[in-house]
Amino acid sequence: MKTCKRTVLLWAALAVGGALGWNAYTKFQPSAHPISFTQFLNDVDSRQITAISIHGDEVVGVNSRTGRFRTYAPRGYAGFVNRLIDRDVDVSVVPEAAWFSRCAPWIVMFVLTQIWMLASVRRWSPLVRSDRLI
Repeated sequence: MKTCKRTVLLWAALAVGGALGWNAYTKFQPSAHPISFTQFLNDVDSRQITAISIHGDEVVGVNSRTGRFRTYAPRGYAGFVNRLIDRDVDVSVVPEAAWFSRCAPWIVMFVLTQIWMLASVRRWSPLVRSDRLI
């Protein structure tokens, strides 16, 4: 019974720690308010956009009037980059990461959890004796 309580307490501590970590991670992320792509192009034409960063379809930038913003560019619409450069906007393009680099932390966490569960089952199993494994 002690091992069951210990396991439940450990999982509860991991859940609380994960929730607190997620909260701290999202709290300190710089917020960017969403705008429409049309509004983004209007702001470019009125020279209010100072810098942008393109991550695949996502466009994150700085508006001199309203601050940070976020929008999404339609796929295949290549004309807006030249429009930005013509209006002296600082453009940086970040290549889209492969799926593995986005999923790697979750895969590592899953593997470590499985190893921990296997070790705990082997350690607390009544079939495991100190002198040999059955």
